Amino acid sequence: MGAHILRTELRRSVAPWAATLIAAIGVFVLFASNPPYRSWMELAIVQRDVMQLTWPLALAAGAWQGIRERRAKVEELIETTPRPRWRRVLPIATAMSIATTTAYLAMFAGAIAHLRHPGAYFPAGAVVLVVLGALGMVAAAWLGQALGTLLPSPVTPPILVVIGFVAVSLLPSVVFNDADRPGTVLLFPSLRGPREGGFAVQMLSGRVTVLQALWLGAVAVTGLGLFAAARRGARVAALLPAALAAAIAVPALPHHVADAWVEDHRASGLVCTRDDPQVCITRAHSYALEYVSGPARDALSLLATRLPEAPTRVVVRDAGNGISPGPQPADEILVYVPIFDDVMTDYSPGNLLDMMLAGAGTRPCGNQDGFDPAKFTGEPPPQPNIRYEAARQAVAVWLVDKSPVPVTKGGSDGPTDPRERLVNDTLTSLRALPVDEQRARVAALRAAELTCAAGDRLDLLTGDGTQ
Repeated sequence: MGAHILRTELRRSVAPWAATLIAAIGVFVLFASNPPYRSWMELAIVQRDVMQLTWPLALAAGAWQGIRERRAKVEELIETTPRPRWRRVLPIATAMSIATTTAYLAMFAGAIAHLRHPGAYFPAGAVVLVVLGALGMVAAAWLGQALGTLLPSPVTPPILVVIGFVAVSLLPSVVFNDADRPGTVLLFPSLRGPREGGFAVQMLSGRVTVLQALWLGAVAVTGLGLFAAARRGARVAALLPAALAAAIAVPALPHHVADAWVEDHRASGLVCTRDDPQVCITRAHSYALEYVSGPARDALSLLATRLPEAPTRVVVRDAGNGISPGPQPADEILVYVPIFDDVMTDYSPGNLLDMMLAGAGTRPCGNQDGFDPAKFTGEPPPQPNIRYEAARQAVAVWLVDKSPVPVTKGGSDGPTDPRERLVNDTLTSLRALPVDEQRARVAALRAAELTCAAGDRLDLLTGDGTQ
C-alpha cells in the first residue's frame, strides 16, 4: 500500500468528512446530555454509551465509502485492473479506520472542557475503555464498507443508520430488563456504567476487557475480509472470525452486566497529606484533598479536646462501593461521601465537619438500618432507624457544643420532625449529666460504632430506652 495512495484517500474520500461529522455530533451529545463529568472514568463510560449514536454513523459512513465505485459508475472498469481486490481496498479501509479512530479520540478530547476536574487521577481503566471504543468504531466502518459493497445502493447508508440505531440502542432496552441485563449485552459496542454508580473507583474487569477486545476485533476482521473478498468462498471464510469469537465470548461473559464492573483498587487507594495530622482521601478524588483538610483537622481537634483516646487522622472515602461492614480503626475518623455528590461543590466546610463528627467520627453501621427498638417485634421494621440517626447527630452537636437544632414543622399545624425532637431531647438529657459522665457516654457510643455492636445507640447516651 503506497503512502501517497493513503494520503489521497485521507484527503479526497469521505473519510475526513465522516470523521468531522462523527466527532462534532459526539462532542455535542457529550456536552448536551450530561452535567459536567466528575471523573475521567465517567467521561470514558458515557462516551462508550454515546456509541448508540456514533456507531451507526460510522457504519453508514463506511457503507457510503463502499458504494463509491457504483456511484462513480467505474465499477466494471476497476474490476478489470490486474491488481488483486485486497490491495485496492486496503488504502480505503485504512483511511476509514484512521478517520473513525480520530473521530473517537477527538470526541474524548473535546469533552475534556466538560470535565469538572481535568487534573484529577486518570485511571488505566479509562484508557482501556477509549481503546475498546475506538476499536468498535473501526469495526463499524469496515463492516459498513463490506455491506456497502454487497448492497451497492444509495439507500444502503441511511438504512444502516436506522438498523444500527435500533440494534444498538433500542433492542437491548426492549428485549432485556434494564435493571438486570445479561452478560451477552456486553457484545454490543455501547457500554453503560455500573448502575449503582461509583464510576471513579470502578473499572471493567480484565476478563470482560479481553472478551470485548476479542469480539470487536473479530467483527473488524470479518468486515475487512468481506470488503476485500472477491469470491463467494472468500466471503464465507471472512465470517469465521466473528463466529469463532462469538463462540468463545458468549459462554465466557459474566451472567449479568453488573458483574463486569469491579473495584479499581488503585483508584480507591488512599492519598494522604504529608504533614500531621494526616488527612487521606481516595486517589480518584485526590483533587479535593486540600479542600477537606481544613474541616478534617477541625474535627480531630474537637475530638481530642472532648474525648479520651481520640483519633489522629481522617479518611474520606467514596460511598460508591458501599460502606465497609468491618471494624473501623480506632485511630481514625472515617467518613463516606455519596457518589453522586462532588465534595468541593456540594459540601461546605461546615457540612463536612458535621459529617466527620457524626457518631463521634465513625461511619454508619449497616446493621443499624431499619432497626427501631421502640417498635421492634422480632423483625426489623421497614422504616428508617430514626433513633440511630438521632444519636449520631446528637453526638456531633455535643462535640461542637452547639445549641439544640431547630425543630422543623410539617405545616401550620403539622407534627414536628421526630428526628430533630429526639436530637434535642437527647442533648438535654446528656448535658444534664456531669461532664465526665457525658464524655463517658459519648465514648461508649463511639466504641460501639467502631465495631458496629448491636444495641440501641440512643440508650447509650440517655441511659434508658424510652425516648
